[in-house]
Amino acid sequence: MAAVVTAFAVYLTHGLLVMDVREGGDGGPGPRFFPLLVLVLAWVVVAGLALDAVRERRRAHREVRAVGDGAVGDGDEPGTAPTDWRAVALVAATFAVFTAVLVPLGWLVAGTWLFWGTAQALGSRRRLFDAGVALAVASVVQLAFGAGLGLNLPAGLLGL
Repeated sequence: MAAVVTAFAVYLTHGLLVMDVREGGDGGPGPRFFPLLVLVLAWVVVAGLALDAVRERRRAHREVRAVGDGAVGDGDEPGTAPTDWRAVALVAATFAVFTAVLVPLGWLVAGTWLFWGTAQALGSRRRLFDAGVALAVASVVQLAFGAGLGLNLPAGLLGL
């Protein structure tokens, strides 16, 4: 996983470095601000995953030595947590629908669907509450992009 996130971070770094942006805006954060935040977060995640991998390898090495010395392990093998493939498939389907309806329906509707569908796929059963939170988060993102960054997200049917 660290390698995948590293590849993503390298791709983002390259994209940010070659981004063609006209200088001299209105003094706001500008179009490089949000990609820079995502980039910094990606590199922090890479560092955390790499550190976790090193710690896990050392722990596994200590356990192998302990078992070799006659000690009994606790049965908690690294990397044995089962993958919830149903949740993975539902999140992927939610994202696929989001990408298909983003332009025709607009960010507010599609973003609400994305956040609500992901919450449901990951096990939340508070459907109405989740819909309200999803709408609030999508609205805040729309305001942040529009007012904060001066970038317009797709308006779709609502024409916002």
